[in-house]
Amino acid sequence: MRRTQWTIVAAAVTAAATLGLIGCAATKAGPEPLQELPLQTGSAEQSQVPSDGPAPVNAPPGNPAPPKIPLEKLDVQQVVREFSRNAAAAAVVVDHDAGTTLISQDADRQFYAGSLVKLLVGVDAITRTASSAATRREVIRMIEVSDDDICSHFWVQNGGGQAIIGRMSKLMGLQATEPPKTRAGQWGDTLITANDVVRIYDYILNDAPSVVRMALLGGLTGAAKYGADGFNQYFGIPAVLKEHRWAIKQAWTDNDQAVSVHTTGLIGGGGDDWQYTVILLTEHPRPQTYDVATRSVTSAARAVSSLLEP
Repeated sequence: MRRTQWTIVAAAVTAAATLGLIGCAATKAGPEPLQELPLQTGSAEQSQVPSDGPAPVNAPPGNPAPPKIPLEKLDVQQVVREFSRNAAAAAVVVDHDAGTTLISQDADRQFYAGSLVKLLVGVDAITRTASSAATRREVIRMIEVSDDDICSHFWVQNGGGQAIIGRMSKLMGLQATEPPKTRAGQWGDTLITANDVVRIYDYILNDAPSVVRMALLGGLTGAAKYGADGFNQYFGIPAVLKEHRWAIKQAWTDNDQAVSVHTTGLIGGGGDDWQYTVILLTEHPRPQTYDVATRSVTSAARAVSSLLEP
């Protein structure tokens, strides 16, 4: 979600004004809502995501790759802080085949959702217009390349945060997901927890009508290397779990105090099912950069990957 590109499709302009979407660029009057950024260049204060993907997971140079850690000693926040001091992290790893939660750390801490909210927006849009092939195609595109304009269109068209987050929280049993509090039009300001992201994936897999499940999984399994804004999405899960099938939704967000980078998704086991749900949410105090933040998330994904069967 780009800070400078909160552009809404022309058909939604009138409704956008009502919901406060127009003119919602961040101000300096107070902390800025978290929003996903495009790549930045020429500034020491901003990270640049390498054109060939995130740096190797054993970066920074000279440091050894994180070793495989026994489950009882695995602290995801500590792993993240080896790259990004004072960062906060939450993690949940569920083994559906075994019916167990392998990791649950700070799973009820709220983070700004950024583009993770597109999962809710997509389910809501298809649920409301299940017979529309055009809507399904737009949702798949929105998930595959994390397209902000499509999300903004659905956000306006379907009533904004109170309506969409309210419907989806009731439908999926979300416990701590909240719509944006100060600027209703900025959907990236939605608050979410790792436990609630697990509930979203559980709904998609187990409870959603087939038309919803097929569209969302189509977008998740087809996630492109680069988002619509040019950001490299292949950090975390896709950077590490190369021997597994995955279905992912990534997010990168920021405000004046911190940047947040999330990697989430479903991981295939030995058969055709989705054996694991992996959720890693992180927040990094300024002046941390996206380069370091994505490396830290990739390191955390490597740490938890030792718990998954190939």
